Amino acid sequence: MTRIASQFRLAAALTLGLAAVAAAQAKPTKTVPITKEAPGEVVRVDTVRVHDTVTTTVYRRDTLTVTGPTITRYDTVNVMTIPGYLDYGSGLYFGLGGGSYYPSAGLGGGQIPGYAFQANAGWDAQSSPIGFRLTGQMARPDETQETSPFRGRPTIWNATADLKLRIPYFRSSRFPNLGFYGVGGAAMTWMHDVVLEDENKNLVMPDGTTRDAFGWNAGGGATLQLGHKREVFVEVRAINWIKSGFENGHQVPAIIGVNWY
Repeated sequence: MTRIASQFRLAAALTLGLAAVAAAQAKPTKTVPITKEAPGEVVRVDTVRVHDTVTTTVYRRDTLTVTGPTITRYDTVNVMTIPGYLDYGSGLYFGLGGGSYYPSAGLGGGQIPGYAFQANAGWDAQSSPIGFRLTGQMARPDETQETSPFRGRPTIWNATADLKLRIPYFRSSRFPNLGFYGVGGAAMTWMHDVVLEDENKNLVMPDGTTRDAFGWNAGGGATLQLGHKREVFVEVRAINWIKSGFENGHQVPAIIGVNWY
């Protein structure tokens, strides 16, 4: 019993000794530094922010391939500036002219070509190509040798009321001061010392009176702007009249003149 008790005391003493050695060899695993700031010392902390922006631009080209026949169209707007004094006249106008005169049909048996004078007045609208014209004309055809001993020189008066259509064909071209027009309407004719033909082609001598006849006229002409509301015109018309018992009379005056607006 004494031996067993001594062995327990020895084991207990060894255990306590080993525990003391282990406690002496153990070290702290974390060190916390303690810093003391001096009075009045300012501690500054700098913060740096970094922004990284990346921009990527992507360009894409689409290619269209067309096969077969193609059509190319061009839209062109031509703007032409001309002097103001060369602009087309409009509104009320009057004109004078003269030229040659050619009788035929019912007038051709007793008269030959001569000359004619005319005066005209009308209205050309600014915003429309349609206008109106009144024309008075005096023609002096010459007489034939067969009929000249029996009368004086014949005189013919024509009065016409016409619609006028201006055709601005060259307004957008290199000749803006050149134009065309057409006229047509009713005609009234008075004849003095004129030899006529009846329906059987027989000559009817004048009896000293003035004969009249109603008919129509139509024709056309060209104009050239001179500036300052003036234009030169050249026109040719057919003036035909119808009279009961006589062959229809045909007249073709060719006139050159000037209009003033």
